[in-house]
Amino acid sequence: MAETQQTFTPYEKTHRLRSLLLVVTIVGKGQADAILSLATKYESNLNFVETGKGTAPNNLYAILGSAPLKKDVIFSVMKETSFEGYAKELEARFKISAMAKGVCFCIKLDAVAGVSVYKMLSNTRYFEKPNKKMKGRHEQ
Repeated sequence: MAETQQTFTPYEKTHRLRSLLLVVTIVGKGQADAILSLATKYESNLNFVETGKGTAPNNLYAILGSAPLKKDVIFSVMKETSFEGYAKELEARFKISAMAKGVCFCIKLDAVAGVSVYKMLSNTRYFEKPNKKMKGRHEQ
């Protein structure tokens, strides 16, 4: 019995690929909710928050008579095309007051394992239809 062989077309041949970034934003304790809201606005589908503390030596805190500053560290994955808008809004937020200051940097992700993982990280809708006109081109 002859088996019919299906032709396999790679995802990148029929869909536009977007470069992804791991964005790290460090802000004062209690600011994470506002940053998460902003990241979600710019289509970040994966976000998580860790607690950290300032990097000054402990003996400096003893001299000043204060405790180490607590920080919220927000990790987000977003499309490279969304980062510019996110960074501009974040910069405006950092200028509001001394309590709203922070640091943000990004790391480009070179590869992810699997189409489903890419779709989740890039916030690609599952109902997206293949682009018949692409013919193997993808966004750089």
